[in-house]
Amino acid sequence: MKNKHILIVEDEWIIFDELASFLTKKGFEVSLYTKSYEEAINSIKLQIPDLVLLDIHLQSEKDGIDLGEDLSRKYNIPFLYLSAYSDEVIVNRARRTNPDTFLIKTKPDIDKEQLAVSITMALSKTTSQSDSEKEGIFVYTDYYRDVKQVGSNELKKVLVRFDDILWVETDMEKRNYLLFQTSKTKAYFKNSLTKIKELLPFHFVRINANQVVNLKKVEGKINHSSFKIQDKNFRIGQNYSDDVHKVLHSFYYE
Repeated sequence: MKNKHILIVEDEWIIFDELASFLTKKGFEVSLYTKSYEEAINSIKLQIPDLVLLDIHLQSEKDGIDLGEDLSRKYNIPFLYLSAYSDEVIVNRARRTNPDTFLIKTKPDIDKEQLAVSITMALSKTTSQSDSEKEGIFVYTDYYRDVKQVGSNELKKVLVRFDDILWVETDMEKRNYLLFQTSKTKAYFKNSLTKIKELLPFHFVRINANQVVNLKKVEGKINHSSFKIQDKNFRIGQNYSDDVHKVLHSFYYE
């Protein structure tokens, strides 16, 4: 699973270093030290982050709320405030920028676990919104070379809705193809498993080197390392187990 990229905009190096170390241990990628509005904009132009963690007081004429307004209106990047400021005027001004949340810097230590939860919830909300914008994908009815030979009035591509996909796997006969399996048919897509995973909703999880499955279609577990979808057994690779079970447990109690 690709690590989410976090941009921390914070004027105090000690706080940045503490937060960056914590988030890195949690599996996030963190941008370099960014302490001003201008540095933040330049960083975003180089790489769009998945989320911005934003202080209000910055080392620039424009403050974090100015940046938050740009993140909301121009860039559509989720962000949350982490600030020592809590007076009503500042909070109301910040609220108008539509942050995902506003956290107060507590002393002597920031509640980093609560911060991690807030970040995860904000990212999950963004993922769900992104998922809802797309309903499916057009795929080939056969291998690309073969489908070019069909009549001009015959279907070359079909729409497969995400809800109908059971799993996607590397075609073992033609390794540069993927096989899409639905409850009714098979279809093909010329791309890598890594690339297609980025297009699929979050409940599609890579379980080994060759397969991505729709965890909403799981019918039962055989044991901790394997489960079943439509009478087909799937084995979870050791390197993928943590990610699989995190998503699985977001849908089902165990």
